[in-house]
Amino acid sequence: MGPPDVTLSVLTRHEQQVLALIAAGMSNKEAAQLLSRSPRTIEHQVSAVLSKFSAASRMEVLLRLRGEPWLLATDST
Repeated sequence: MGPPDVTLSVLTRHEQQVLALIAAGMSNKEAAQLLSRSPRTIEHQVSAVLSKFSAASRMEVLLRLRGEPWLLATDST
């Protein structure tokens, strides 16, 4: 059985923002600074994304989502 079919709708708005910044190559610390959140909050949001995708790493999530146009948006508002 393959990975679960996870869509944008299962991610919170904040998780979507963090995922987009990760896709842009930012670290947790950089994402935290840009979004005015603590690095620990970003770590929790990344963990939530990994859990929702049943993924072991950020790269695994990004590979599953490659080609998704929403992932390219890094609007932090």
